[in-house]
Amino acid sequence: MSEPATSPARTLVALHGNFASAAWWHALLAQPPAGWQVLAPDLPGFAGTATEEAPSIAGYAAWLRGWLKARGVHRPVLLGHSLGGAVALEYAAHHGPVAGLVLAASAPLGGLTTPEAHYPVLEMMRGNPALLDMSLGALFPSGRPANFAQLVEDGGRMAPAHYSGNARALASWQVEPAALAGVPALVLGGALDTLVTPDLVQAQAAALGTAATLLDGLGHGFPQEDPEGFRVLLQGFLDSLPLSDSGPNER
Repeated sequence: MSEPATSPARTLVALHGNFASAAWWHALLAQPPAGWQVLAPDLPGFAGTATEEAPSIAGYAAWLRGWLKARGVHRPVLLGHSLGGAVALEYAAHHGPVAGLVLAASAPLGGLTTPEAHYPVLEMMRGNPALLDMSLGALFPSGRPANFAQLVEDGGRMAPAHYSGNARALASWQVEPAALAGVPALVLGGALDTLVTPDLVQAQAAALGTAATLLDGLGHGFPQEDPEGFRVLLQGFLDSLPLSDSGPNER
C-alpha cells in the first residue's frame, strides 16, 4: 500500500532587524514550525551582502518582492523582527499578497525615531566590535543566544551607509493601518524591551485590530532569548490560518 501523500510545506519568511542577519533565525531554521518551511534572507547591505541603494524600507520591500518571485514563493507568512517588521508591513501593504504577519518587536506603523544624540554612537559602532558586542548584548537581558559571536560578526559586516541610514529610514517611514485590513497578525513584544517598548507594541496591535502578547522577563531579542517559547506562539498562530491561497490582501 502506498503511503498517503503529504501536504507541501507552506512558507514562512523570517526578516531580521538592524545590525542583524539571517543568523538571528538559526534556531527557527533548525526546527521550523510543523508543516512549514522557513526562509531567511540577508537583506541588502547586511552581513556583507552587496547593495548599491541607499537604505529605505520601501527599497528593502521591493527587493524582497524580487527575492520571493525568484524562488516561486506566493503568499507567504512574513515574520519581521524590529526593522524587519517594517519591511514585512511595507511588503504586505504595497506588494503582497501575504497569508499573515508575525510582528516581533516590530518597528511601529508610524515609524521609529532615533534621537539625534544617538547617531554618533551608531557611527562609532562601525569598526568597533567591543561597542557592537555591548550594544547587541543589551537586547538579550535574559541571556545571550548560543551563536551570539556570529551575530556580532554579522552586525559588523553591515554596509557603511547602513549605520545611520537604517535609523533615518525607519524615522521617515510609515504605513497606514487601512492598507493591512484583513491580514491576520500576531503582534509580540518583550516586556523588558527598551527599544520597541510594550506601549509601542500594544499601540501597534490596536492599530491592526488585534491584541498584543508581551513576554515577561524578555527583551528586544526575545525570539532568540527563548526560541522554544517563541516557536510555540508561532505554531499556534500558523495553525490558525486558513489553508486557502486566496483571501484578504490578495493582489
